[in-house]
Amino acid sequence: MLSLKQANEARSAKRHKTETIKDTFDATQAWERLISYSKTGYSSITEEDKDFVLKSFGVFDRPATPEKFMIRVRIAGGALSVEQALVLADVAKRFGEDYIDLTTRQQVELRYLCIEELPEALALLESVGLTSYQTGVDNFRNILLDPLDGLAEDNLLSCQNIMEEIQALFLKKQEWITTLPRKFNIGINGSRSNRCNIFGQDFALSLAQKEGVYGFNLYLGGRVGSLAQNADIFVLPDEALEIFTAVVNLFKIYGFRDNRNKNRLKFLIEAVGIVEFRSAIIEYMGHPMARAGENITSIEGGDHYGKITLTNGTIALYVAVPSGIFSGTALHQAAKIAQEQNGAIRLTIEQNLIITGIRDEPSALASPLFTKYPNRPSPYMANLIGCAGSEHCPFGVIPGKPDALAMSEYLSREVPIEDAKVRLYWSACIKGCGIHGVGDLGFVGCKVPREGKTVLGVDIFIGGNLSGEEGKLLLKGVVLEEAREYVAELMMLYRDNRIPHESLEQFIQRLRVRYEIGEIAEIIRNNHTVRRANGTQYRTFEMESA
Repeated sequence: MLSLKQANEARSAKRHKTETIKDTFDATQAWERLISYSKTGYSSITEEDKDFVLKSFGVFDRPATPEKFMIRVRIAGGALSVEQALVLADVAKRFGEDYIDLTTRQQVELRYLCIEELPEALALLESVGLTSYQTGVDNFRNILLDPLDGLAEDNLLSCQNIMEEIQALFLKKQEWITTLPRKFNIGINGSRSNRCNIFGQDFALSLAQKEGVYGFNLYLGGRVGSLAQNADIFVLPDEALEIFTAVVNLFKIYGFRDNRNKNRLKFLIEAVGIVEFRSAIIEYMGHPMARAGENITSIEGGDHYGKITLTNGTIALYVAVPSGIFSGTALHQAAKIAQEQNGAIRLTIEQNLIITGIRDEPSALASPLFTKYPNRPSPYMANLIGCAGSEHCPFGVIPGKPDALAMSEYLSREVPIEDAKVRLYWSACIKGCGIHGVGDLGFVGCKVPREGKTVLGVDIFIGGNLSGEEGKLLLKGVVLEEAREYVAELMMLYRDNRIPHESLEQFIQRLRVRYEIGEIAEIIRNNHTVRRANGTQYRTFEMESA
C-alpha cells in the first residue's frame, strides 16, 4: 500500500478545480436544484451546474441545440423489460422529438428535452426502475454484461446477480456520487464470446476456469486506446463484490486528482505497476486470492445479425440499428414484439438491440420495425458504430454518424458482399466514444490541410478486436470524401481473397501474418491512385491459405 500512497503524494501538489466542486457536492441538494430549474427556466442555471452538477445525474446541456438537454438513461446490463421499453419510448415521443441514440455502453440517450419537461420525464423513467443517476462525469458508469447473459448457449455463468450486487453498492449513494477521481467503467462477462468489450473496462471480470471450477479473471485499467491488464487474480462469483469494493476504494483513496486527462485507474496502476496493485488489493481484503485461471473468453464477438437459438428453446432476433440512430416509435414496436412473444429487449455495445424469447418468428418479423431496421442487413450496416458526433457533442470534430452511414451505404453499393462480418467503428474525436480502437476498421475524426484550406477527415486504424488487441494506424489524415474509396479498396481485396465465412477480423489477422501495416497501406494507396486514373486494380494481396 505504501507505493500507492507515494504515487498519490507525487501527484498531489495541485488539485484540479473540479475537486473543489466535488468537495462541497450534496447529492440531495443538487437534485432538488436540478428540479427547481424547471420552474425558474434555462437562464437561471449556473455555469457550474451546466458543466458538472447536472451531468452527475445524466443531464447534459448541449450547445449545438440551445436550451435543449440530453438525458443519458442507465440500463443495467442493457436489459429492458417490456414495461420499461414502453415507458422509455413514450418519454422519447412526448418530450424528445421521437429521437433515441443507442450507445456503446448498452444505454439510451434522449435528446431535445426542455428544462421544464425534465422533472416529468425523469419521474416517468424512475417509475419503472430506470434512472439517469451517475451516468456522467466522475461516477460509476453503466455496467456492461453480455447482452445474452443467462440466455446464450455459450453463457456459462449468468452475471445478472453479480451486477445487481455491485450496482447496489454505489447507485444513488451520497458517498459515491461524483466522489471518484474520474469515471469508472465496469464489465462482467460469463460467456465464451466477448459480446461486451470486456477488456476495455477499468474493472473487468472475464470468464475463466481454474482446477475445473468456473469463475473470472480480473482485468484492470482499460480505457480508450488501452486494454485492461491481467491482475493475476481468480475470482469466484461470490467473491466479486468484495474484490470490486477493494479496487474502487483503493482508487478513491489513492487515485490522482490533478490532471483530468490522466486520472483514470490506468494511470494509478501504471505508476505503481500491476504486481504492486495486486498486492494492495490483497492487503486491503485481508486474505489471499488465487492466481488467475485459464481465460476462456476468447471467441470472436458473437453473432452479428439474424437469429440466435437460446437455451430455453426460444430464439433471439437481432435488430440492426446502424450507428445507433433509433426512435421512440421504433422502440415501441420492439416492445410490442417482445410483449406478444413474452420476451424482453437487450441492448448491445454495437448500438443494436436484440429481442429475446421469440416463439413465433414469422409473426415477429412481420412487424414494421424490421422494414426500417432489417434483421439481416448489409454487413456494412450490421455492426456499424458511430458516436454522437459534432451535431450533438461539443468535442466532435466530424459529424460522425452521417459519415459512418454514408460510407456504409457507399460500400454496400460499390463492394456488395454476403455472409461477412464487418465491424466499422467511428469516433468523431480522439476521446473515442465510438470505441474505434477495437473495430476491424476504426475511424477517428480529424482536420486535414488540403489546398490551403482545412477540411474534415479521419485517421483510419486497422486490426482491432474485442479479444485483446488495439487497432494500428493504417492511414493518417484522409479527407472524408476519399476515406470511403480507400476502404473500398481494402474491401475489394477482402472480397477477392477471403475464404468461406471468414470475417473481416479473421482476414486482417491472416493478412498481417504476411504484410506489415505500412505495406497494406501502400497497396491500398496505389490501388486507389491507379483506379482513379484508369479504373483498374493495381495489385492484389498474395495470401497464404488458411
